[in-house]
Amino acid sequence: MDVLSYTKLTLEDFIDKYRCFLKQPSISARNMGVRECASLLRDLMEDSGIYAEVIQSKGNPVVYSEVESRESDKTLLVYSHYDVQPPDPINEWIYPPFEAVIVNGKVVARGASDSKGNIIAFLKAVEYYVKSEKSIPVNVKFLFEGEEEIGSPNLPDFVEAHKSLLKADAVVCWDGGLHPSNRPSICLGVKGILYVELRCKTAKVDVHSSYAPVIINPAWRIVWALNSIKSQDGRIRIKGWYDDVRPLTSEDAKLISEIPPEDEDIVRELGIKELLGGVRGVDALRKLICEPTANIAGLKSGYIEEGSKTVLPCEAVAKLDFRLVVDQKPDKLFDLLRRHLDDEGFRDVEVVKLGSLPPSKTHPSAPIVQASSRAAEETYESKPVVYPNAAGSGPDYVFTNILHLDSVWTGCAPPFSKAHAPNEFNTVDYLIKGVVYAANILREFKNVKTKT
Repeated sequence: MDVLSYTKLTLEDFIDKYRCFLKQPSISARNMGVRECASLLRDLMEDSGIYAEVIQSKGNPVVYSEVESRESDKTLLVYSHYDVQPPDPINEWIYPPFEAVIVNGKVVARGASDSKGNIIAFLKAVEYYVKSEKSIPVNVKFLFEGEEEIGSPNLPDFVEAHKSLLKADAVVCWDGGLHPSNRPSICLGVKGILYVELRCKTAKVDVHSSYAPVIINPAWRIVWALNSIKSQDGRIRIKGWYDDVRPLTSEDAKLISEIPPEDEDIVRELGIKELLGGVRGVDALRKLICEPTANIAGLKSGYIEEGSKTVLPCEAVAKLDFRLVVDQKPDKLFDLLRRHLDDEGFRDVEVVKLGSLPPSKTHPSAPIVQASSRAAEETYESKPVVYPNAAGSGPDYVFTNILHLDSVWTGCAPPFSKAHAPNEFNTVDYLIKGVVYAANILREFKNVKTKT
């Protein structure tokens, strides 16, 4: 019996476990249900014949497991995360976010695609070998964390302290999905991130807005500070920001040229007229993949409820995330941001670092890239879309920089699955394909020639 037949034969149990996993909230931003979810995940793994343990990090627990092969000395480290984003706004959900309602093969729940669906699919692939009493093609180590959605603040220390435990030949970061064209996608790295909060406080309390001619308004201070950071053409105005950006290589340029255009899919899915600046095709992809960003994630000051209130606020806050490309360093850029604000006359604006991750990169010729690409093509009967790096961020550098391993980011979530948004979903068909994809990665990694 092959893995597809086994999955279909045990489909009811597979989906029951998946829904049980989804029903347990694990919102790391609010520390809601995370430890309970780690324990549940361990129990689900052990019910699948995969011995697992919950290891306490400096923050939320890590769920770790090893499955030994009888036919290969190679080891593949599989990373993912069991924590999820907050479900807000709740009133926009068709079904409650933690009831895992299934309708016509679609499962709607927070975490359905990001990334509990990915986890349950890879576990099912390994369960196939364990319960069929077949040797798994390579040794597998599972590392599932509970803080990815808040920037993985404690994963670097955990990995540094457990280098021997996590020794492997390559890493699959199983936290992705399919391309909008419905082809599998593989990312050879991720952008880094620097997440900060700008704060400005003037008076001790809010005052009547009639004092505006003589009292400093912190909201204006924040607005002006933000305006100094980025020009209208999208370029970041902070001196030295682009100094360490690595030039685009010929290999990466070739990969980008082979990616199907995404602008029409994005415009249609989001209901917008066009992409920023009217960019299209390869130009849009290059901006998305290769350029650093400065994004205002949130603003808060004064009275923002219904109706009017004539008030001059005493405090204003802005949250910003900066996406970083290869060779940019978060700590250096944080210092440049502080210096920029000082030079522009905003010493009264406090800058608080909320989190950061360096960028990462794996070469296109790496064995795990070859193995994943072959597995993807065999599973989905189409060549994978290979990105030089993802437009988003993740803790990939702990594998490439601390463990010095090649790493790919891939997964089985549907395109436009509404991850981080209301009505996040997955489907039974995508999950089944994901099981097969995971099993094929294990087999292809066994067969690929690795570095000596």
